[in-house]
Amino acid sequence: MIENKKASILLVLKVLEDYSDEEHYLTQQNIIDYIDKNYGLTLERKSIAYSLSLLEELGYDINKSPKGGFALFSRQFEPSEIAFLYDAIFSSKSLSGSDAKALLEKINQPLSIYKRKRYNYLYKSEEINRTDNKQIFLVLDTIEESIKQKKRMSFEYITYDEKGKQILRKNGFRYIVSPYYTINNFGKYYLIANYREKYRPLQIFRIEYMVNPKIEEDWDYKKLSSLKEIKNFDISKFINDNLYILDGQVITAKIEILNKNDIKTVVDFFGQNASFKKENKKLYTNIKCNENALFYFLMQYSKEFIVISPNSLIERIKNEAKNLLEIYK
Repeated sequence: MIENKKASILLVLKVLEDYSDEEHYLTQQNIIDYIDKNYGLTLERKSIAYSLSLLEELGYDINKSPKGGFALFSRQFEPSEIAFLYDAIFSSKSLSGSDAKALLEKINQPLSIYKRKRYNYLYKSEEINRTDNKQIFLVLDTIEESIKQKKRMSFEYITYDEKGKQILRKNGFRYIVSPYYTINNFGKYYLIANYREKYRPLQIFRIEYMVNPKIEEDWDYKKLSSLKEIKNFDISKFINDNLYILDGQVITAKIEILNKNDIKTVVDFFGQNASFKKENKKLYTNIKCNENALFYFLMQYSKEFIVISPNSLIERIKNEAKNLLEIYK
């Protein structure tokens, strides 16, 4: 039983946080009823009206519906931001499962009871890294809403020019997809979706490269189970089959890029650790990276790049090529 009616403003705020959002408005009587039910305190309408007015003056984003009722819009954390926090907490090796669960419950509190949920559409495979894409939360919100509503979404896709500068791929062409899962794989975010099934049933898009997203109302959503060649899809198995992690000594390598379209591949893997320049009509990149990771990257893309330096890396690749020839004689 709360006997001090001076606490009414805090109780009104708590009720708005718990029971209101953009889709759920509360009348003054609703607020009175929730306070009475949850805290055992009976307030008058004048007290509720005063508390609402004071909260607005204090900067709280309280919206009044034309049909009557009030709702708290802005929160300490938005749903898409909490999705990021969920992933970061689950990825922390210093937290036990029970500690992580308790912390997640606390993070959930700023949301209304209608939006408190587990973000089970987001699967992690390693620790989180931050992204420079300022639209990342908007993209995640659109993906979540698209999956929830079973509707397709569209977006433009970022690529890079010869100087490593961001540009829109295909002059702003919009990709229209049916989204299924988002994955954080070693700090990089990916969307698993159906794009054009005649090529392959599932395609993967880097979420950090997706901009200007929107839900498409006029396209039928394709369920994952309806796709050809997809039976009993297991997201956990998909993640485990695509793990890639190495350590090693950090080196700086000069590499010739044979096709300018592979600048995006370099940026994708090495980000700001890669710089680009042209010399004698040839395109080069300087990459700072651990040697083992760079070695396996170059073996994977052996037809796209030529190592100029250091000699130790060149000799390692040559020896590996000799060993492969010997194995496959």
